[in-house]
Amino acid sequence: MTLDAKLGPADANTAELVGPPGEDGAPRTIPLSLGKDFTPLAAGGSGRFDLPLVFAGYGITAPAEHYDDYASLTAAEKGGSAKGAGVVVLRQEPQKDNPHSVFDGNQASQYAALARKVANASEHEAGGIIFCNDADADGDTLMAFTRAGDGSENRTMPILQIRRSLVDDVVKASLGRNLDAIQKGIDDSLEPQSGPLVGWRIRGQTAVERTETEGRNVMAILPGVGWPKGDADAAAGKRPPEPETVVLGAHYDHLGYGGANSAAPGEHAVHHGADDNASGTALLVEVARMLKQEGPFPRTILFVAFSGEERGLLGSAHYAANAAVPLADTAAMVNLDMVGRLDGNKIVVHGTGTGTGLDALVDRFVAARGFEAAKEPGGFGPSDHSSFYARKIPVLHLFTGSHTDYHRPTDTADKINYDGMVRITRLVADIVRDLATAPERPAYIEVASKQFAGGGGDRPYFGSIPDFGKPGKGYAITGATKDSPAAKGGLKGGDVIVRLGESAVTGLEDFDSALRKHKGGETVPVVVTRDGAEVTLQITLDPPK
Repeated sequence: MTLDAKLGPADANTAELVGPPGEDGAPRTIPLSLGKDFTPLAAGGSGRFDLPLVFAGYGITAPAEHYDDYASLTAAEKGGSAKGAGVVVLRQEPQKDNPHSVFDGNQASQYAALARKVANASEHEAGGIIFCNDADADGDTLMAFTRAGDGSENRTMPILQIRRSLVDDVVKASLGRNLDAIQKGIDDSLEPQSGPLVGWRIRGQTAVERTETEGRNVMAILPGVGWPKGDADAAAGKRPPEPETVVLGAHYDHLGYGGANSAAPGEHAVHHGADDNASGTALLVEVARMLKQEGPFPRTILFVAFSGEERGLLGSAHYAANAAVPLADTAAMVNLDMVGRLDGNKIVVHGTGTGTGLDALVDRFVAARGFEAAKEPGGFGPSDHSSFYARKIPVLHLFTGSHTDYHRPTDTADKINYDGMVRITRLVADIVRDLATAPERPAYIEVASKQFAGGGGDRPYFGSIPDFGKPGKGYAITGATKDSPAAKGGLKGGDVIVRLGESAVTGLEDFDSALRKHKGGETVPVVVTRDGAEVTLQITLDPPK
């Protein structure tokens, strides 16, 4: 199931700015017109709100760059705390046109992303977010409803955009300077200019309607015939009474017209997904055709086209929790994701260390088919094989490499290496056939994996395994990778992380943002909910991997 968001009725989306009393003693009220003066954003939640306002600059906390718009917003007694307040946040980032800026020069850094600003406000336990355009915006226009992402049920605070001219009046009345002067001051000095907007509030209500859309995993089965009667192990009862299963999977969903996961944010255009993952889906169907002609085999082969991968491995997580064949009888899972851009003979194979014999199996067939394999032994990564490895099933994941068209409208069919796909089809058929016929199934091996959630970069290594199928507040995990900081610190499957250091965590985005504020070697308190109680663990982070 995935959640789609749309704006509710106009009479359920209202807002007004309320200022200090005027000379007549009555509070100043500025009604806001929906679609003209303000718009709710899908990234936020629904409900009534009445929040004091604080100005939080660009809404950035960047320890490595020695910049924090929230540093001064901690004095609750002066009405200046971000906690529980509506934080007014500029779009973009300081010095965005300065090639020498600490924020990646004149290239947009990670801190400019609206999703990062939302996560940062959430970590500071803000009551809501009010975005306004920076001075260099092309007109004082309102963003599209989904511009900051589709949101989730975890995010309940209201998130709005209000026209800059209206915000400017409030800021000038409270701070004595207009937004142009404040923005210039930040850009010139790289010093935050945050502060309370004393006496000002925003009140109203938002209605973001979330509807569940049912995605379907599409499955086909090639039943196994078991082992011949003369098989000594079968006669001795050493084989299961029913054939074991090998799963071959590929996700068939992509991004539609773009949205929050697009690498071309704000561009409403068809994202073709030829490599990601029409290539894997086509290869899945062709391998199924080939093996159907050859089979049946001793083990069953289950072919699965997964839905919801781009929303967080939803289809494979659902399958793992509601398996069509018992997981205990699932010998291995092979995953195909982005296999359409073969460059020379180089292919990437993940999971070679997750089961006994898999490394040698891959070496044998890669050599036979003339490939050069870059092998990664770990079983976790941002694709559907992770859902199986988290359930202690050996996995292999084939991949031909990333490229600049990833998650962009330019991932088109003319860029596919079709001859390369034919070669990979034969390789995959070899691997699956062998897994379906080998006398011994691979035994699961726990591997110390590289970073999974959120990717590497400057983020310290933590080692948690996300549970994408578990709803609710916080960041749920299915476990921790072997020898990782999370495992050494005592995190367990079923834990839900609700705080990391000083940051509140309502979901994976918050967790990733919070983790980037720390360094390898730091020991950070992590609060989890476990069996209905809060438990605080001390986790010593590793350097990025």
